[in-house]
Amino acid sequence: MTSVLGTGARTRRALGVGVTVAALAFAGCGSGESSDSGDSSGASGASGETSAIVREAIANTERNMAGTDRELPREGPRAVRGKTVWAIACSAQGAGCALPARAEVEAGRLLGWNMKFVDGKQDPTVYNAQIRAAAAAGADAVILNGIDCAQTKGAIVAAQRAGTRVYGAGAHDCDDQFAGEEPLFDGRIRWAPEGEPDDYGTFQREIVGKAIADWVIARTDGKAKVIELREDDSAVTRHVGLSFRERLAECDSCEHWETEYTGMDLVTGKLQGKASAALQQRPQANVLMSPLDAAIALGVGAAAEQARLGGRELLLTGNEGNPSNIPLIRRGTQSFAVGRAMTWTGWAAIDGLNRLFAGEEQVDPGIGIQPMDEDHLPPGDMYDGNARSAGYQDNYKRIWGIG
Repeated sequence: MTSVLGTGARTRRALGVGVTVAALAFAGCGSGESSDSGDSSGASGASGETSAIVREAIANTERNMAGTDRELPREGPRAVRGKTVWAIACSAQGAGCALPARAEVEAGRLLGWNMKFVDGKQDPTVYNAQIRAAAAAGADAVILNGIDCAQTKGAIVAAQRAGTRVYGAGAHDCDDQFAGEEPLFDGRIRWAPEGEPDDYGTFQREIVGKAIADWVIARTDGKAKVIELREDDSAVTRHVGLSFRERLAECDSCEHWETEYTGMDLVTGKLQGKASAALQQRPQANVLMSPLDAAIALGVGAAAEQARLGGRELLLTGNEGNPSNIPLIRRGTQSFAVGRAMTWTGWAAIDGLNRLFAGEEQVDPGIGIQPMDEDHLPPGDMYDGNARSAGYQDNYKRIWGIG
């Protein structure tokens, strides 16, 4: 594997900065290659010394790039047959919601379940209506993907009273720090090993948001000038954004500005204009950060490319590593993403729900991250786990007794 700072001259030209000799040596890259542009804004000084925060960011990113997946579960209940389950995605347009939900439909059918995929249309009104509709239709369970308890509390309570269980895949329960109430989900995916905080919010704060910030600090040699696209109407993006800001604040030589958007901006086509306006207002910015890859595919990537046409030096970072974003990274439109195993997440949710039906405890499915940039890309057109998680589908089939 190449250094976290890589051999990608195109990215360094796009940013117009280089890394110091000390940073390259620390990252294990012995080329000593400097910036193509000769712009000293990305250097730490003539002495070649690298700040502690840059060294730490490089080490963290190297560790993340190795992949953080854990061991797969080895035991569990046989398939509990005859269930009806609705997999509700926050939006069919957002791969981070839709891919797990579609995987749930696929895996659930292997267990003999009657599965239904539901498009939430990025609208909490639709989320609530569909949860209630599932209960009215006699569904045994609903799985929430990118849909938080705080947005759907009344519908969840009503569904549970009707006998429909509620399972959180990529979703925050009502005890999330941004909701502060009692938990309501009947079950949810565990996002950390046993004995560690394993809720979805902690995963995003401690792992995802920090991983983005560390890559930005490492790649810019601590000279990042970041425009963050901030979305606060979703707990997912709130956690990622908060973690990113807190980590970036530790870099004294970095700068940061925010541009707010909403989930509806994603589906109404307004995001490209907001991103373009932010870039025009901050011509000194060399990083554009999006908390979701879906935003890049739905306008932010086009805004970044437009800015570069005039010679703008710009990195574009995201989160999820969706199939539609990997080609963007390959051709240089997008610079970085925190790779998330979305299809595996759907299968893990079905395994967790099967355990819930069987009256057994939830287990750690082993899901971690695999960051990607132009020098670290998955072998195919989709990221779905690294070497530690290879064969997860066959493993689940074996556990369920259907392999």
